[in-house]
Amino acid sequence: MSTDSQPDDTIAQAIISGTTYERLRYERHSYLRQTVPRTLALQSALLGALALLLPIYGLYPDSTAAFLPSIDPAIASPKVLLLGLFGGALQLFGATLLVGSVLYRVRLAPLTERQAHAALNAEDFARYVGLGTGGLAIVLSLCLFAVGLGGGDAVSAYVAFTGRNPFVDSGFGLSVGAVSLFAFVASVTVFYASRYLLVHLALFHRNSE
Repeated sequence: MSTDSQPDDTIAQAIISGTTYERLRYERHSYLRQTVPRTLALQSALLGALALLLPIYGLYPDSTAAFLPSIDPAIASPKVLLLGLFGGALQLFGATLLVGSVLYRVRLAPLTERQAHAALNAEDFARYVGLGTGGLAIVLSLCLFAVGLGGGDAVSAYVAFTGRNPFVDSGFGLSVGAVSLFAFVASVTVFYASRYLLVHLALFHRNSE
């Protein structure tokens, strides 16, 4: 049997003999079709990337200081930080929905088609909010923070091009250090949630056979 045919065989088996949830999951069209544990692992990675804002800020050259609200990341609250915080919050929101969906599926199993559709709709929404919108916000915040690594000339060129300084004080008092710590803790939490659900779902499917 060729390697290329194995995914098709898995899908066919799920449609023919799998649960209602698995059958509908493979039948519906979606750009983000990862399993819940896999999605949570990707969200954990994005949150871990958000935690890199602290070391990035600490590596800024002296010439960037003129554009910063403070050189101390423990108190600095640049406006661009809010974009990263928004992305991190969406990751946690999406992860919470995904965990809730799994608990819903396990508690009510075997699911009816209506219940399976409800679970899948919640998971699709969580993926698009977390990996989609939240992931884009985190990537953009990292890119904007990276501008500061180029020094004052790079930031000056960005300000001249866009007409605004992304490092101006946000006025919310949320520091780079605090947001990075939040992202790190959230990343670890979501990662362990993905590992727990991976084992939990495997045991659930084994007991259901």
